[in-house]
Amino acid sequence: MIKHLITILFFGAISSFSQVKSLENREQISLKDWSFKKGKFYNAQKINFNDADFEPVKIPHTFSMDAIENVGYYRSESWYRTKVHIPISMQNERIFIRFEAVGHEAEIFVNEKRINKHLGGYAAFCYEITNEINVNQENLIAVMVSNEPNFKRIPVNDKLFNHYGGIYRPVQIFSTPRLAISPIFHASSGVFLEQKEVTKNKGVLEIRIHISNKSKASKALLNINIKNNLGENVATKSEEIELNSTEKIIASNISISNPILWNGRENPHLYSVEISLISGNEKDVVTQNFGFRTFSFDANKGFILNEKPYKLYGVNMHEDWKNTGPALTKKQHIEDFNYLNELGITTLRTAHYQHSNIVYELANEKGILVWTEIPFVHDYSGRENENATQQLTELILQNYNHPSVFVWGIWNEVRANKSPDEPCVLLTKELVKLAKTLDPSRPTISASDKDMTSNMGNITDLQAWNKYFGWYYGTYNDMGTWLDASHKNFPERPLAISEYGIGGNIYHQDARRLEKPVGDYFPEMEQTNYHEITWKIFKDRPYVWGTYVWCMFNFSVNVWNRGGIPSLNHKGLMTYDRNTKKDAFYFYKANWNPEPMVYIAERRNQQRTEANTFVKVYTNCKSVILYLNNKKISEKKLTSEINIITFDNIELKKGKNTIKIVSKDTKLKDEVIWNLN
Repeated sequence: MIKHLITILFFGAISSFSQVKSLENREQISLKDWSFKKGKFYNAQKINFNDADFEPVKIPHTFSMDAIENVGYYRSESWYRTKVHIPISMQNERIFIRFEAVGHEAEIFVNEKRINKHLGGYAAFCYEITNEINVNQENLIAVMVSNEPNFKRIPVNDKLFNHYGGIYRPVQIFSTPRLAISPIFHASSGVFLEQKEVTKNKGVLEIRIHISNKSKASKALLNINIKNNLGENVATKSEEIELNSTEKIIASNISISNPILWNGRENPHLYSVEISLISGNEKDVVTQNFGFRTFSFDANKGFILNEKPYKLYGVNMHEDWKNTGPALTKKQHIEDFNYLNELGITTLRTAHYQHSNIVYELANEKGILVWTEIPFVHDYSGRENENATQQLTELILQNYNHPSVFVWGIWNEVRANKSPDEPCVLLTKELVKLAKTLDPSRPTISASDKDMTSNMGNITDLQAWNKYFGWYYGTYNDMGTWLDASHKNFPERPLAISEYGIGGNIYHQDARRLEKPVGDYFPEMEQTNYHEITWKIFKDRPYVWGTYVWCMFNFSVNVWNRGGIPSLNHKGLMTYDRNTKKDAFYFYKANWNPEPMVYIAERRNQQRTEANTFVKVYTNCKSVILYLNNKKISEKKLTSEINIITFDNIELKKGKNTIKIVSKDTKLKDEVIWNLN
């Protein structure tokens, strides 16, 4: 997926972008321009169908953006049609069509013929269309898309996030030789990389390759070439293989001397593994990135990466932007990752579904450990077993090689309140077995909103908890009480907090008017106060292996009406449009990102009614100086464990006041204007 990385803003941008890395060596056509219309249409897959009243759209696209307008949103069928000329260069090749995701069901037609139907809105799917396509001619691709509720498909409802409809990730037609590394094994790369041994002197990699043969060849040459992140060859292997069936799996081990470990943000070293399958003059090439690393979970020391304790602190993130929903461009994905990187996170939870492939590739590059999961969320129908199994299979096989991925999430807040034999419990047990079969190297995990024991609890290898103390129940300090009691009563269990947070509206700046948790007034400073208290609780407890803020960005929930802006979850560290970083963002940046910074909190509380006030500063600098109306007031050293310096008893004058903070050691500064009425 990533060919070249160039610096842009704080992180970087991808200058050459293929849908997935496994396709970058194959001839491909990006299907960006489509005709679209909402509704159920008879014979819309036909070439002579009159689509004059269809509107032109570009992929990525969603047809449910009315979801954010508090008017409900369209939940039914829509049609997409496009025509594509297949070049003569694909003559005698095998031709495929690949969708990275369609929400939430897609029925595919090529030149009027039905190819297949895919259920599930977040995973890729790929079909061979060699026999249906006409080379050197124009071809019709038609797709019927539906986001209509379906209790046989997860998620079964939209109580926690919108079910946007549409082709909201890239679509490509590509070709391979007749003898190829299979691209249709659950839309994976067809290559699976598993570390078998990792020591200081040697790393052993098992490479499993799914081969699909529609040629007459009985033998082929398999070449494996591994390069380090400087592009230097570190290992090669070549062998002749027998082609005694149309589908075949080849397993081959290869060793690397003195492997450099993928070591989180400190050194996310990636190896590039190139597999070439050669028969006569035909050659198919697939490249995958890979990183050697070991990890474990200790009930007392927390998360262990490469034999050393490694703090996991991060955020949950939805793929949802104001005005585009989940239909994110490459630029938007990169911008989101710039913000994550600026914040300084070490881990990311891709709530509550498989995210776009670029998210995992960027996490690989930056050394951010990823908890990724299927959308088995909240409620269940008892009829979703087959689709849940399919989506977990797709999640694991499509993301198997990413070193950033360290756990497979099975469910979030699914409740079995009646008995331990409810359908969701039985399904969870089956999903755990499936995950261990597909990938025994990574643990399974689930996120519970119950207590330490429940009917759904502790079936997965790891259990984490969504805890909202002080917002939906209890007080903020109850988080520490609950953690200590849980650690004492279950000393063998590793503990993590998969969600924590409260709402904050940047337009609400009167702390006295707080209405929680479903009222209309969510003061920004109350959100900040909550995070200051809660982060101190986590920081003092090294046995907590991971913590995940809910959430990175505000996002739309159509059924909600709270916090002063309908159809919005306000718990983000940034606004829905990405235009504003809330104070809580800068609090965590001061604690997580070692780059020097100073930031004056409560800056949007600009209209003051009391002369005597305080100035709160988030900083990781040694000391700062406060200036009020260009007059030096005070200098303070940083003594806080959570990187806060507060100046009390500051007297504002009537009218305009300029508050400036200057770091004595770095000369960084920040400035705000407050008006005293």
